[in-house]
Amino acid sequence: MRGKFRATTLLGTLLALMTLASMLAMAEILGRFIREELRRQSEDSNALLAGSVAHEVSSFLEAHFMGLSLLAQPVFRDAGGPELLRSTYAAFEDVLVTDLRGVVRLASAGSGELGFDLSAREYFRAPLRDGRDYVSPSFIAEDDYAPSAVLSHPFDGGVAVAYINLLFMNEFMAGLPASETRSIAVVDATGAYLAHNVDPSLVSRSETVSLERWFRERGSGRGGRAIALRPNGTEELLCWASVPGSSGWTVTVSEPTARVFRALAYLQRLLLAVLAAYAVGSLALNATVIRYVRLDIERLVRFSQDLADGHLDAVIEFRGFYDLAHLSDNLARMGQAIREREARLRANERRLFDLLDFLPIPVILVRPDMGIELLNRAFTAVLGWVVSDIPTDGDWWLAAYPDPEYSREVQSFWNAYIATLREGREPESDFTGRIRCKDGSDRTMIGKAAFIADRFIITFVDITEADRAAGRMASSLREKEVLLKEIHHRVKNNLQLVISLLSLKASATPETEHVFDDSIDRIRVMAGIHELLYRSRDLSHIDLSEYIRTILNWLVPSLSPGDRPPALELELEPLELDIDKAIPCGLIINEVITNSLKYAFNDGAEEPRISLSAKRESGDEVVLALGDNGRGFPPGLAPERCESLGMQLIVSLCAQLGGTWSLDGSAGTRWTIRFRG
Repeated sequence: MRGKFRATTLLGTLLALMTLASMLAMAEILGRFIREELRRQSEDSNALLAGSVAHEVSSFLEAHFMGLSLLAQPVFRDAGGPELLRSTYAAFEDVLVTDLRGVVRLASAGSGELGFDLSAREYFRAPLRDGRDYVSPSFIAEDDYAPSAVLSHPFDGGVAVAYINLLFMNEFMAGLPASETRSIAVVDATGAYLAHNVDPSLVSRSETVSLERWFRERGSGRGGRAIALRPNGTEELLCWASVPGSSGWTVTVSEPTARVFRALAYLQRLLLAVLAAYAVGSLALNATVIRYVRLDIERLVRFSQDLADGHLDAVIEFRGFYDLAHLSDNLARMGQAIREREARLRANERRLFDLLDFLPIPVILVRPDMGIELLNRAFTAVLGWVVSDIPTDGDWWLAAYPDPEYSREVQSFWNAYIATLREGREPESDFTGRIRCKDGSDRTMIGKAAFIADRFIITFVDITEADRAAGRMASSLREKEVLLKEIHHRVKNNLQLVISLLSLKASATPETEHVFDDSIDRIRVMAGIHELLYRSRDLSHIDLSEYIRTILNWLVPSLSPGDRPPALELELEPLELDIDKAIPCGLIINEVITNSLKYAFNDGAEEPRISLSAKRESGDEVVLALGDNGRGFPPGLAPERCESLGMQLIVSLCAQLGGTWSLDGSAGTRWTIRFRG
């Protein structure tokens, strides 16, 4: 993502944007503060004005109620009292006096309501009911279409009633000092306009504010503040104050927010102009700085490119920004270090070439382009080739492996070998094969490769003579193996001859025939070893499990008591033993199994059973376990002190094996023999 932008351009742009953003944030904060301050000042001023007007309206109503209260005095209770009051108070249109039944008893001149029954009128009933002055909702008079209201004052003999013209309030509010910049109005309890300083026609049209939110939520407090949205879409800052007394009237003072915040708008336009000027100036300054920084960077890049291209004699004279001058100095020192390192590398390369050339084994050095760079002296001495004969790997394959099929096989091996090296792993095996010499002869070589720097080095070891010697040795070993097998065969035959002689001797003397049986069995065990070695591929080891089965096949059929041979339970693992361990093991097994077959089941066991297991435990320890379920040994029998030749042989053979033995005679007989093998 970063690769799509220039660092200098991006940094300059980000700096300008951050500065502009901070200035805009400050302007926004300042604007909000000024707006709130202007609003507060305007609201305070308008609230004070609304309260003053409300007080004046309240004083006006109190003065007229005071005039009505004069009609309660006897001196004014004649026909001239209402007329005198109407002429005294300019706002009164008609003045009436009713009795307690609501019948008009006195009326001002021209009212035409003398003798009327007003008992059903609210302005008669409310003051008698509540015992206080009453102001009726406003209405439009029929004769002059002026806003009017009814004032009622109760007294002991009835109610004093006056129709009052409210047009005078328009003139009063229009004369206020702040009426030119603010809209001042009086509304009654139903929301109808009673007076307005700017637009008196609102009163005559009976406009209402009853649906406006501030009016519905004004409560019973004395005043409040809100922002009202007028039907024409203008937004006004509105303050109101309730008129003291029982009239329920409210004085409102409103001012368009555009007028209130006019100074803020001027300030915002000024700030925008300043920001625009700053943006243009900062962009120009950033562009100039970026241009010079970019020129300095390009100069440094050109110098580093010269070093990368191998122009190590390149120099740089930098006259630019101070912080980039340090980078220039570092690049100059880096160029000097590279020149010195290149000189050392060339010297090391020459020493490496000399070392490889004087190595006593054949070496091939291959360049990254697979061209052959060096065939050392040992290579030429052994194979005869020089670099001019095989300059490339293609020439090598043709010269060293002229057989196409064998060449493909060798190339496949080396391709896999090199791929393994490139992955950082060690190949499983090295190359072993034939290589054609320059004189046309073949040499058997072992090849091993490695990467040194960017070059590929192959070393060879000539094993031609060793290979021939190994062949001669293998042939000799095969001859000796045949001779050794023949020896084992002859030994086995001689042992068989001894067995035959002993058998003849035993048959000639029936009374001592049993004396020869044990010896014959022991000789047969030793003959079995030589028979197995004769058939085995390994002349130094035999499989103990196979040897045990062979011994059992000899003993069980010939020595089983009666016509029912005991069952055999065998657990034999494949175990390789040398002949020095196998012969004692076989003799031990012969003695133990022979004793079991001859003596363990003489009492006629119902299910005679012989068990034998051979396994390896704890690495190289061999465990033989031999047992039967016969009558067992007599109590207190100690094999090491027993006069029986069989027992003495078992103990002696265990010692010969370097092992241990244990005998358990509690339930039948069980021998456990352990030795290392």
